Amino acid sequence: MRILSFGGGVDSSAILAYHLFSVDLNIDHVVFADTGAESKSTYANVERFKGLCADAGLPFTVVSKGGETITEWVTRLGIVPVMAGGSHVCSKKYKGDVIAAWVADSFPAEKITYLIGIEANEGKRTAAFTKPKGDDADYEYPLQDLGMTRQDCLDLLEVEGFEVAKSSCVFCPFMSHAEIRDLRNDPDAWETIKLVERRFSEESPRKHQAWIDAGQPLNAGGRCFKGHWRKDAWAEGTRLFIRKHNGKQLSVAEWEHLIDSENAA
Repeated sequence: MRILSFGGGVDSSAILAYHLFSVDLNIDHVVFADTGAESKSTYANVERFKGLCADAGLPFTVVSKGGETITEWVTRLGIVPVMAGGSHVCSKKYKGDVIAAWVADSFPAEKITYLIGIEANEGKRTAAFTKPKGDDADYEYPLQDLGMTRQDCLDLLEVEGFEVAKSSCVFCPFMSHAEIRDLRNDPDAWETIKLVERRFSEESPRKHQAWIDAGQPLNAGGRCFKGHWRKDAWAEGTRLFIRKHNGKQLSVAEWEHLIDSENAA
């Protein structure tokens, strides 16, 4: 069973478009993991390719994590999805693990090969990949096999008449200046972004104070106990978006002021 992990962005869209319109890549199934916080453009792209797959007789499944969306998770805990230097726990929790669970339930007796969208010039990403414990699936990277770079993917999609935006949660910490500007133009997304950072600003000092009140407990690894934070990251300047402007991480309110000033210029 060859399964394309479809993220709704440029890379996986290029793979799917190549399979549908150029050369058969022997894809048996397409799966999209919905975090509940993708951009409107990503959801529109997913629906478009879902329809194309239906026309081609290619199964396309949308899966999601039960219990709570990623927005509900980060706002309940008062956290940002990824701290600078941290791992993409959010991606694993709301995409990788969800897809793996669905595959195990849907195809328990099948040998699985995942097709992943990593470009030809992103060899470090595949080299750094470590299979989860107990994972006996195979992984293929069609864009690397085809020698396709980001620009090649964009060119292919343009030829087929598709304009595809980068996919990520609307409050992804790794947004570029231009991507943050685009989100400022989406009132619903911007309200979600403000909520995520506000909850982080509220919980950061509270959790740090809880650590102090508990006597500053440390485990063997030098980290505070669950529910306590050794540092008040908000007070030390950590903000939702990691991208710096003039050497400083900006709050969402500061990004709002900056972008509104740029738009007015």
